[in-house]
Amino acid sequence: MESLEIEKIMRVKTGIESLDISIDGGFPKGSTIVVTGTPGSGKSIFGMNFVAEGCKNNEKCLYITVEQLAEEVVKQAIQFGWNFNQWEKEGKLRVVSLGPKKLFEMNALNDVRQQIEENHYDRVVIDSITSLVYAPFSAYGIVDGAERGLQPRALTEMSRAEVIALIDLLQYNGITTVVTSQKIEGMPGDTFDNVSEFKGDGLIVMNSTAVGRTLNRTLQVKKLRKTKIDGVPHTFEFTDKGISLNP
Repeated sequence: MESLEIEKIMRVKTGIESLDISIDGGFPKGSTIVVTGTPGSGKSIFGMNFVAEGCKNNEKCLYITVEQLAEEVVKQAIQFGWNFNQWEKEGKLRVVSLGPKKLFEMNALNDVRQQIEENHYDRVVIDSITSLVYAPFSAYGIVDGAERGLQPRALTEMSRAEVIALIDLLQYNGITTVVTSQKIEGMPGDTFDNVSEFKGDGLIVMNSTAVGRTLNRTLQVKKLRKTKIDGVPHTFEFTDKGISLNP
């Protein structure tokens, strides 16, 4: 009887040791992981934790922020001992801010795609996909769309298609990617944009709930292809070294 060879799956550590243990050593290399949650649940810090682990391992990383200035990301990271400035000088990391003004004035996603194709990144974080999908349109874009008979809804669908193409590019290049997405409390579904959840190989849901005077934070791996998961929420804390799941 012919024996079947078991595929050896290369793993990428998340930087959260207790999480890595629970998911067979890390994310499958080249996968796209969606980290979703309500505002303040820790999604951005998860992304920073992920690229920090890559930089420590001399990997090439790209951190794209749509909701903060690059300087704000660097300041927040240093609170956990992650020296983004130093890693940028060493060529291990690039922090790119695509704030509303930049997205308003230029076709920023084309520049991002070019960077990805030219720089051979190992890890990419996009914080957040929701903000990319619903980014404001420039006055020129609105006028141009109107002249072509496109309604605002059609422009949003075009933006959604561009974001899907970006995720496809990351997957095609075998880059292990973390994308954050907004979860709206009280609304159905784990993501508001419905793009990231559809395209992702994994889904992690982060929540923070006030219980009396205590804030209860949980992290739940709801889906992760090629990986055995328990699928239950685990409480976690922020430490001076990042995120730590409780036993």
